[in-house]
Amino acid sequence: MNEVLKAINEASISTACLLDDVAVNDNSELNLSELQKDIEHIQNQITVIENFLEPFTVAELEEQQ
Repeated sequence: MNEVLKAINEASISTACLLDDVAVNDNSELNLSELQKDIEHIQNQITVIENFLEPFTVAELEEQQ
């Protein structure tokens, strides 16, 4: 289960970095507004999951398996 927490954390960081990249991209072919809305939604959902899992320790999560 430790892998799940690591994956969620890495996904959150990657999404935050992607949002930074989208913010500075001037490519007119991309609908940056729509992309940013989608990415922000993903970021918000990952944050919800992180906040839910945070109170649990890795040992507690492994016991649930």
